[in-house]
Amino acid sequence: MKRQLVSLLLLCIALCAGAEGYESFTKDGLRYSIISSRYRVASIEAQEQQESVVLRKAIIPKKIWHKGRRYKVMIIGDGAFGGCWQLKHVELPACVTTIGKGAFAWCISLEEITLPASVCVIGSDAFSSCPELKSIYVPKEHVERVQQLMPKELRYLVKPEN
Repeated sequence: MKRQLVSLLLLCIALCAGAEGYESFTKDGLRYSIISSRYRVASIEAQEQQESVVLRKAIIPKKIWHKGRRYKVMIIGDGAFGGCWQLKHVELPACVTTIGKGAFAWCISLEEITLPASVCVIGSDAFSSCPELKSIYVPKEHVERVQQLMPKELRYLVKPEN
């Protein structure tokens, strides 16, 4: 719990300091944005259309290197994977705290996803129009908390991971 509060505080500080400018870049087929160079926080951004059409698997790294600096990937941005119709498999690192609005909207092939215990914000419509989504796995001790972050119609999908 203490680790989550520290992560959330760090994220809030980073977002407040984010006025320094967002720099976007693509690495290993995924689009990133530097949220705070001071606190070294990065986010996954909306994928370019040609990538989103063919993306089947997304493995989000815990850290990403850009211009000789290492950034922690803490945010899955608004619409990051929205419209990735063929996306079936997503791996999120333990440091992700935020899943933005519509982050996985219209991922019509997505069947299941595991959220790390660190997730404390899930934006509206993050999993809307995902007809194949059967399970959102979270660590056992966080099921109830994550259910409260989800819209009522999707709470039944949140299950303890094995």
